[in-house]
Amino acid sequence: MSKKQVSGIRRFFNVMFHTLFIIFIISGGTIIFHNVYYVPVKIVGRSMEPTLQDSEFGVMDTNSWRVDRIERFDIVIVQPSLMVDKYIIKRVIGLPGDRVVFDNNGELFVNNAHISQDFIAVDPYRLATCPSTTSIGCFSPITLGDNQYYVLGDNRGNSYDSRAIGPFDIENIVGVLFAIEGVCLNGETISEAGVALQSCAVRTYRWPTFY
Repeated sequence: MSKKQVSGIRRFFNVMFHTLFIIFIISGGTIIFHNVYYVPVKIVGRSMEPTLQDSEFGVMDTNSWRVDRIERFDIVIVQPSLMVDKYIIKRVIGLPGDRVVFDNNGELFVNNAHISQDFIAVDPYRLATCPSTTSIGCFSPITLGDNQYYVLGDNRGNSYDSRAIGPFDIENIVGVLFAIEGVCLNGETISEAGVALQSCAVRTYRWPTFY
């Protein structure tokens, strides 16, 4: 083998080594950033079907710069009572200062303008938006305060949300859903105190869906 051939082989392996090293550094940095910056979240229940499915898992952005920039139709994680460690995941329908109302077909009007809801089908989800005239934001408009958000589950017929308990203040919003990454294969586990805990020790990953 000539010196030229040996030099070419060395150059090839040198390039390959540096390329793999760069890939390793980037991948490691990405994993560290993912685990440090984002907070894990697990979907429990059917209130966000068909968008989100029970037992799916992902990550949310809890940083103030993101929470302070919530937009309509963002999916957020809410702590209904700051005194209770319990959370719900819903879609933002109304923003601070909005005048929100749904008609009997589940069509959304904000500040007297019709707003398309392309994320859910008319039947059965949208038609189940207003089951009664007592639902907040149904038939009679609700005007949101300076720091209030009106949130609903996409599965309108099976969701406990602002229609029942009213809008949420910004301090009740814990984070914004960033991505769904897979499904938890194990269900509930029971603690020593007999309390059902939602765990996600066994997971199957898929290509992320970003929100």
